[in-house]
Amino acid sequence: MANNERRFIDIVEPLLRYMPTVPRPKEALSMGSRLLWTFLAVTVYLLMSITPLYGLNTSVPSLFISPTIAAILGISFGTLAQLGITPIVVAGIILEILVFSDMINIDLEDPEDQAKFNALLKLLSIALGLLEAVALVVSGQLVPVNLLGGALIVIQLLIATVIIVLMDDMISKGWGLGSGISLFILVTIVRQMFAEAFSPFIPQGSLIPYGAIPALATSIYYAIGGKLSYLMGILYQVNLPSLTGLIATIALALIVLYLELMEVSIPVAMIQYRGYRFSVPLKLMYVSVLPIIFTAYTVYLIGEGLTLLWSAYNRADTNSLLNWIACAHVGPAGQLLPCPNSLLYYFTVVPRNINAAYIAVHIVMYAVLSVIFAIVWVNLAGLSAEDQAKYIVQGGMQIPGFRASPRVIAKFLDRYVRMLTIVSGLIVGVIAALGDIAGVFGGGIGLILVVEIVIQYYSLALQEQLFEIYPGLKRLIGKE
Repeated sequence: MANNERRFIDIVEPLLRYMPTVPRPKEALSMGSRLLWTFLAVTVYLLMSITPLYGLNTSVPSLFISPTIAAILGISFGTLAQLGITPIVVAGIILEILVFSDMINIDLEDPEDQAKFNALLKLLSIALGLLEAVALVVSGQLVPVNLLGGALIVIQLLIATVIIVLMDDMISKGWGLGSGISLFILVTIVRQMFAEAFSPFIPQGSLIPYGAIPALATSIYYAIGGKLSYLMGILYQVNLPSLTGLIATIALALIVLYLELMEVSIPVAMIQYRGYRFSVPLKLMYVSVLPIIFTAYTVYLIGEGLTLLWSAYNRADTNSLLNWIACAHVGPAGQLLPCPNSLLYYFTVVPRNINAAYIAVHIVMYAVLSVIFAIVWVNLAGLSAEDQAKYIVQGGMQIPGFRASPRVIAKFLDRYVRMLTIVSGLIVGVIAALGDIAGVFGGGIGLILVVEIVIQYYSLALQEQLFEIYPGLKRLIGKE
């Protein structure tokens, strides 16, 4: 099997040599320089997210739009950022599963194999970007003005994918701070949150601004004049910024922040230095991001499938069986309005007319799916009790009172890892669902991602400042 795996790497290696890459800086850059490169990458991505695709027929709306998926994947519809970071994220997940399941024999501790993995990630990302661009045009989700326009859309999206891959490569190789993927997700969600909170623009057919804070100020002005309906109207609005959403955003952000900082400490001791003991922390939010992303994408894909079923076979809503499975209507603005008694209704992220049944099903569905994906991801991504035990033994440590055996330590850790996996999956599932229903800015999943990424960047900034003050510390821990 190993020989076959190596042959696969050998087969694609000639292609890997031609993958575009960004060289590492010749010497470590200062914090100011890295912030400058990070700012440039953000600027380029924001410009891409407002640059419309040439050749796109903008007068034909798409029914396959999920704001939740768009936020967590950095997608800006109808622009050069139409694909966002989807190709990189999907390619990374596929390769991680293949590597950790030993289907591809790559040692990520070996610099040569690590370079091959990064090149393979770029190759797969670009290939997926091309396939997704073609699929969007062929399926009609992006409608070109003509055949040439369709070809131009595919070419533009392919070039945009290459640019995003290179910017992610640049940031991760030390030119910027953190990860390009995390940065682009953060920028997309924060921009959406900012618009929902502060946008002064007045939507067509309305008299109050779109943003919750300007809308509140305007509603108070009308209330002074005796018109209380506007003030009552912005207390809660489905799929629109509201005062409830603003309060829920602040409250849930503080809750997520508190939970993200909670840890379970595992006591360990150094085998070589007897008597030296310390703790290895395991976060309460053990697997907080990927399970909920998988959950959102699963709900989205099922909803897409039901939408396609309705579009192909039940647009007239005349089949009683299909009416129970997929019944919907197209609104005046081209939006899809599922029927409340249809299965499609429950796989729509916060439809316009929510009821108690939808709230209950939405919370339970997100919680259950998030726990399932958390369990699956822990076992695939090297986070299981066996993997943690292996890291402890390889680091020359043991748990006091237990033999320094991976099997023995894994048995001890299993109850902690299993509990943290289930609890973290359950918590993020419930918080994401409640955030969607309460109208949290950026969505429930988006809020969780923003808090986690901000914590990562805060920790990274503190670390970089420490390295600048004590340069020798960087060499001591092997960062150079």
